[in-house]
Amino acid sequence: MVHKVTLQEELERIDTLNTLEAVAYVNQLNSRLRRNDCTDEERKNGFALLARLTERVEFLKITLEPVFSRAG
Repeated sequence: MVHKVTLQEELERIDTLNTLEAVAYVNQLNSRLRRNDCTDEERKNGFALLARLTERVEFLKITLEPVFSRAG
């Protein structure tokens, strides 16, 4: 998933994506966020990326679900 070092780079890269690339990236992020081995930090970073993508491509209707720890 996306670590802090690359999070800022990924956020900046989103601004250069065309619409088709942004939609594909959203699908990729959704798949990674639904995995059981996704850590809370990775999930937080993924949601930050999804939030930026929804700002970038306004027609994307993404519901950002709350982050819950799977350890409980």
